[in-house]
Amino acid sequence: MLYDFVIFVIVMTIAGISLWLLSIVTSPKNPHPVKEDTYECGLPAPEPIISSVNFQYYFYAIIFIAMDIAGVLFVLYAIGKGNPSFGWIFILFSFLLMIPLSYVMLGGRKE
Repeated sequence: MLYDFVIFVIVMTIAGISLWLLSIVTSPKNPHPVKEDTYECGLPAPEPIISSVNFQYYFYAIIFIAMDIAGVLFVLYAIGKGNPSFGWIFILFSFLLMIPLSYVMLGGRKE
């Protein structure tokens, strides 16, 4: 069983590195300046674009993704026929998830 996991990790690592190298080899080296221009709804922008990113809801998005993954893990544990002693791991995991969730719900980072 451990041998299968190691083989899986090695194959996925090789696949990831090969896809990364393929993207480097096949990507355009000298794109046309028109393709790098900023457009709004297919038309050139009427005024200069200031490329600043608002990270106001970034923390909420990260917490949403973490809770979504946790929900999937909990459902998989609930419907699976796993070892009951792993329940303590999920209890600890849920308490660890409550730390960032309570941080965000109690006000989080004020900007």
